[in-house]
Amino acid sequence: MKEKIIFTLLYKWKYLIAIFQSKFIKKEKKSDFKTITYVAREADKDWIFGAKVNRLASFSGLDSTPYFHDRLRDLPDSDGYFFVFHQYFYRAIRHNPKILNKKNIVMFTHPNFTFSFSQTHVIWCLNKADKVICLNSSVQEELIKAGLQADKTELIPIASNPDFFYPHKRKTGSVGFCSAFGDRKNPEMVYNLVKHMPERQFYMIGRYWDQYEKYEELISFPNFTYFENEEYEKYPDLYNKIDIFISPSILEGGPVPVLEAMLSNCFPITSKTGFCPDIINHGENGFLFEIDAEYTEVMELINLSDSKIIDVRATAMEYSWENCSKRIDQLFSECHSHENGNL
Repeated sequence: MKEKIIFTLLYKWKYLIAIFQSKFIKKEKKSDFKTITYVAREADKDWIFGAKVNRLASFSGLDSTPYFHDRLRDLPDSDGYFFVFHQYFYRAIRHNPKILNKKNIVMFTHPNFTFSFSQTHVIWCLNKADKVICLNSSVQEELIKAGLQADKTELIPIASNPDFFYPHKRKTGSVGFCSAFGDRKNPEMVYNLVKHMPERQFYMIGRYWDQYEKYEELISFPNFTYFENEEYEKYPDLYNKIDIFISPSILEGGPVPVLEAMLSNCFPITSKTGFCPDIINHGENGFLFEIDAEYTEVMELINLSDSKIIDVRATAMEYSWENCSKRIDQLFSECHSHENGNL
């Protein structure tokens, strides 16, 4: 009850104003659906979200363009808008009432409810979208249980680009990670693996790890190399320094780096989060561990990985940006057709 009161008093009125304003914006009736704007922040350009919108737009069969704006204002006119992160959609509604007269698809990676974006707030806004793409079935089920209309959800594991990431032959036993720093990224697991496996070379592709309380000690280990805030174009070469890829997160929607690593033929060892249980067959093309596993358990899996000779890349080829983008095109077209009575 408290959550609903806070949303109503502090936030809901802003959306109601936008909805009211949208009623006075002339709504064009079009027989066909042609243009999509993929929306992200300016700060995302050189990070994973930026890569997502660029790739999805490039593979679209429609007239699709990425748009970056840190305050998510001044969105260009378009038949539809794709929001790479769910909170961007909520902010865009308030600053761009016109989008409420268009088609909106929102990607929801994982639940991370806060005071500002409570469950009540998030579900109310998501129900204003035409479709919500969930990256795995557990997220889809959780949102529906929380009140999101089931017919608005679509399950699509996010993708990567097989033409951008190239395979390498595993031979050094080196271990790698790819993530921004955060508590849900399980930094203690990272620290302990590096500390207790001095015989292994570890690589971290990421940013903000200087915020970690043990950062100075972590970067002092001679077997640890930190590639900080590298341009995304360099990622394929960085992944090819890695034979065994670790994703120790306690909560994820993807994570996309797992697919990128698999397409680079890295052998993945991941926690049972996001879509990892859907794309990794434990013991064959990777290993899975519980989110509360001890680092010693993961150490054992790292050592077992040395004997694996499977072509990991071949098991990830179906999860391409092209396939994902075509499916998004189809969803937009279906939403448009449904509104115009063509279905």
